Amino acid sequence: MKKFIIILPLLLIIGGMVIVLKNMKSESSSVIPKTTVSSAYDVERLATQEKTSSDMMKTYKKGNYSLTDPYIIKDPYNVAPLTALVMFKTKEKTKITITVEGKDTESTITKTISDFKTEHEIPIIGLYADYDNTVKIKSEAEDGTVKTKELNIQTQSLPDDFLQNEVIEANKAKMEDGLTFIESSFGYGYAVDNNGDVRWFSSLPIHATLKRLKNGNVLYVTKKDKQYNEILEMDMLGKLSNAYTIQPQTYTNSDVIHHDLIEMPNGNLLATVNSDEKYIEDVIVEIDRQTGEVVHTIDLKDILPENFYMEYDGPSGEDGEVDWFHLNAIVYDESDDSLILSGRHQDTVMKIDYSTSKLKWILADHEDWPNSYKKFLLTENGKDFKYNAGQHAPMILPDQDNNSDTLDILLFDNNNVISRGNKTESQKYSRAVQYRINEKTQTVKEVWSYGESRGKDFFSGIVGNAVYQNSTGNRLITSGYILGENDSAESRVVEVTNDSNAKVVFELKITGFEQGSHRQVYRSWRGSLYPDLWEFNLDY
Repeated sequence: MKKFIIILPLLLIIGGMVIVLKNMKSESSSVIPKTTVSSAYDVERLATQEKTSSDMMKTYKKGNYSLTDPYIIKDPYNVAPLTALVMFKTKEKTKITITVEGKDTESTITKTISDFKTEHEIPIIGLYADYDNTVKIKSEAEDGTVKTKELNIQTQSLPDDFLQNEVIEANKAKMEDGLTFIESSFGYGYAVDNNGDVRWFSSLPIHATLKRLKNGNVLYVTKKDKQYNEILEMDMLGKLSNAYTIQPQTYTNSDVIHHDLIEMPNGNLLATVNSDEKYIEDVIVEIDRQTGEVVHTIDLKDILPENFYMEYDGPSGEDGEVDWFHLNAIVYDESDDSLILSGRHQDTVMKIDYSTSKLKWILADHEDWPNSYKKFLLTENGKDFKYNAGQHAPMILPDQDNNSDTLDILLFDNNNVISRGNKTESQKYSRAVQYRINEKTQTVKEVWSYGESRGKDFFSGIVGNAVYQNSTGNRLITSGYILGENDSAESRVVEVTNDSNAKVVFELKITGFEQGSHRQVYRSWRGSLYPDLWEFNLDY
């Protein structure tokens, strides 16, 4: 009999650990409290999953399940309703191919598990909601013998408060392959096919983060009790590899982990966190994936001018917290061990040395920067240039011009001036824009943009992103909070070509949230329900 082993992961088994953030640089900053952040391994959530897996295995072992009569568990981990787990034995070693039939040829999902085995634990991903799904399983032995089984898996309806998805345009021949994954600010993380049909979602509440890792799993920020302070690493079936919480000792409001969470090349995680009750959304912590320790902390108050946070009077937290920088994106540049950061409320994208936190350059309108910072400000090079304002989601592009001195970044320019920028153009449109930065001469120019011609119909004062598609060179753009007539609100996900006169090849309209509801779409990306590196295993 196969022994069922549960091995708890090493990540963050450090209850009670306390990380002390640096003191502020200014002696006059005594009003800024010293802050602490503690991490705790979520034993309760992992123990619940352990029992679930154990119960499934016990039931499976009691039966004599075969390809003709398999053991089927819908939503096996109770977090991904449009999935199932199918388990059975074969006398001969076989490889398995799964086909989830779509409503047309293009929406059919097929996956081959190439390992030849006699024990089969098959993840079924991509079922339709409220639908009698047809799933075909093909078993092929090493001698070429093929057997098949057709299953029907009935699913429940989507939750009543789910967002509505309508495809406006889909030129499938010119689109990047994959499903479109949607990161809601609040609500659900989900994926739709090219017809706009939901093919995966998590029933766990989400706060802005649904990001794919190198191993095929996703990072998912959710609630622990009343706070969004829990980071889950899970696969598409909903099985957790790791679960841990971050808890500031002096911050009690809802969104502890707020806008971004990324994987470093060394496997560690970088998270944007709120750390105290006065100044929020201005701290980054690096979490060691192997030990769970916070090994590096960056407080942006140590880097930027004191008056930026001490005298800030712009948009801030609901309970009076000073949201002076509003850190909404972090990007690691492996080429020089640096971070590119986006601060919405300073209308600023900047690059800092990761180890020392020293500034490398600042991409922002030159208004109201102290003299000591002017040497870091990038100077525009070329005509028809506009600095970013209220921006989101910078990303580093593959080399575009065969010049080692330049760095191309793509970002979503909300064009909503908060502290500095072109107030005449502000709020007339939003756009995706590609900047080419010469890091040697400290100059910057625009080389591509999309969105200006759509005007107010594409303007999003908050949220949004732009993603470069590696296979096609297309750009997937999210304008997440577009206000219309009669208090209507919608999100638009648009895929365009990289031509100077970009053409729309996919457009998704998302509705079902009200103005001010904070349930709008924050980001989107294109990916597979069966990522290449993912190999499902029921055992830990």
